[in-house]
Amino acid sequence: MKKTRAPDLTPELIQAVLETLDNWKGKLTWDLLLAAVEKASGIAYSRFTLAEYSEVANAFSLKKEVLRSASKSELASPRDERVRAALEQATRLQSKVDRLKQENALLKEQFVTWALNAERKGVTMTMLNAPLAKPQRDRTKGED
Repeated sequence: MKKTRAPDLTPELIQAVLETLDNWKGKLTWDLLLAAVEKASGIAYSRFTLAEYSEVANAFSLKKEVLRSASKSELASPRDERVRAALEQATRLQSKVDRLKQENALLKEQFVTWALNAERKGVTMTMLNAPLAKPQRDRTKGED
């Protein structure tokens, strides 16, 4: 019996996976993440499928590191519900900031690679900064 292939990940689903990782608490494994993604989307993906997307793989590794270091320095939880909710929100947002900083660093590294490769091929900054041609919309072939 042939196993059916899960549909490709959409940008929206990738964003949902990243948000799931940003909000993750407790033990994190690929199996637990896959179960959460399946519960949210209704589609079962494999670890290898998710790991193909660098932003997901990097976010997973970063969250794993954060959780590992957080478990070593676990603080007592405040009694006031509002303070606890504010701390949880701050933790979620800090996790998202950390992930975005890492993504930004990787994109900057990619840009440097592209810039050096362009320079080696004789592409100038003027060529790179040239405006794109505007698409010819609302015109038919007979008009001019």
